[in-house]
Amino acid sequence: MQEAVGILIGWLLKVIHGGLLTHRLLLARKTIDIPQSGSNEPTMMLRYAAVISALSLAAFVGAQGIVTLTDEEGHTVNGTVILAPCDWSTDTVSLFAQLTGAAPMTVNVRRYEMWPVAGTNNFYCWGVCYLPVATGTNPTWVSQHYVDMNPGATYNNFHAYHQAQGITSTARYKFVWFDEANPTGADSSWVDIDFCGLVGVNERSSQSTSLSVWPSPSQGQDVQLAYALDRAGGARLVLYNVLGEAIRRSVVGGAQGRLTWATSDLGPGVYFATLEREGRALATQRFVVTR
Repeated sequence: MQEAVGILIGWLLKVIHGGLLTHRLLLARKTIDIPQSGSNEPTMMLRYAAVISALSLAAFVGAQGIVTLTDEEGHTVNGTVILAPCDWSTDTVSLFAQLTGAAPMTVNVRRYEMWPVAGTNNFYCWGVCYLPVATGTNPTWVSQHYVDMNPGATYNNFHAYHQAQGITSTARYKFVWFDEANPTGADSSWVDIDFCGLVGVNERSSQSTSLSVWPSPSQGQDVQLAYALDRAGGARLVLYNVLGEAIRRSVVGGAQGRLTWATSDLGPGVYFATLEREGRALATQRFVVTR
């Protein structure tokens, strides 16, 4: 096994929609021995303790939920998009998790392929490490090995892996931490990870894009969505449930605007509103429907 320590490239600051968006660009590189793909059976592989980090959009888009997620720099990343490079055979993002509540909880993780890239492999660790699988094999992948978490303890056994196989298209995965006793509960925590996400980062960071959703919890009301884009045309708002299924789509015309989504046909629970253009998510907001 080999490990090469990365280098600090820099800090970028940008004000978007009246708020401060901090870009943290820290690259750490490492290689690991990975078993053959084609199975999702767990394997007890050794992992380095060194950091694999990324460009993290450190702005909250929802409550922390049942766990607080932090990177190796100690920054909270709940509800953010982490952009990771893809310049090794296997690239990794590692996070720490700590319960937000005062009672022990059995916590599990669910992974969604949000932007699947054919020809690549992916896998992750939570409780145990799974073997690599081809993208598209498990569009929604729930860990079969939950973790019994105790208040005040920090757990370092989450690692997301991507094998680009020479393909540089950005692959996005959404990871959701949930209470095993209440898998669709409104208090779940999440983070998006973009592997090969540093491709075109200058273009993305120059876009003045924002999305707001309220009220959350809805408390029986319809939800309002306000959006702002760098330019008009070609965008839409998509509603996803906690299983990653798209259940509603609304075309947006102008560079900025506001619309209403009825909640009468939505069951109580967690939903994600995503502003998309050309199949890519520009902004995501988590909200909760209650009666």
